Amino acid sequence: MRYAIKVKIKLTPHQCGTFGLLVLLGLEEPVEEESELVTTIKRAILHMKKDEYEKAEKMLHVALKMAQELQNQDGITYVYDVMANLALTQKQYDKAEKLFTEVMKRLMSNGVKENDNKVLHISLKLAKIAQEKTDLRKAQIGYEFCLSHLNKKLEEGAQDRDTRELCAMTNDWYARLLLKEGRYDDAFIHFKRAYKLCKLIHGEVHEHVVQLLNDMGTISYHRGNTEKTIKYLEKAVRIGKHLPEMDELAMILINFGHVYMKLIKFYSQDMLVSSWD
Repeated sequence: MRYAIKVKIKLTPHQCGTFGLLVLLGLEEPVEEESELVTTIKRAILHMKKDEYEKAEKMLHVALKMAQELQNQDGITYVYDVMANLALTQKQYDKAEKLFTEVMKRLMSNGVKENDNKVLHISLKLAKIAQEKTDLRKAQIGYEFCLSHLNKKLEEGAQDRDTRELCAMTNDWYARLLLKEGRYDDAFIHFKRAYKLCKLIHGEVHEHVVQLLNDMGTISYHRGNTEKTIKYLEKAVRIGKHLPEMDELAMILINFGHVYMKLIKFYSQDMLVSSWD
């Protein structure tokens, strides 16, 4: 069966994990000049959400100049982070890597630890960039670095949404790397971890839960486990019926149909061979 659902990474600032704007800039009671900086950044993010990338880029350069003139170091860091996410969204991987690295350096020079979620968000995206640039060894090291810290946090009782979402995303992205390498057993483990976390965060009726069920069904097929293949794909279809606006639902239904057709063909041949014995 062809692997039908491909990872789509259209990263909005929120999905990318850009830092809380007013919190990072320390503007609970902003002065007039700083208020204008916040407004400019928000306009840039709005352009990103509308896929108006050129306008977003221009607005971010205006914001960067404002932050530099104000000598607002946190503001500069934030603008770099949004710029990095914009570059990643447009698949400008070299540019995104350079900007994310600069953001990480600025954070850590300001006392942020390597296990802080802000650093782990960036580490995850650097791992994804390495994967897109086909440096799979570097990508694997990056994913495992993130998971080592995130798993420890969860084991120690962390229940905040940010940690859970970040861990789910890391497991998901790492699983897709393993899947491409044909490491089905390892990929299944990480897809299942992502699925459990996603269900915990969003509940069962959610697009990403359906996608992960489809992924687990696909891998089960490759592993030769017919029972689990049907189990996961049937569940994906059943939940997907409650999500009629889901873009990938049609592909999941096609996936499900392909499995049944192949199984019918297999068992028909098996019965024919048995009749010859």
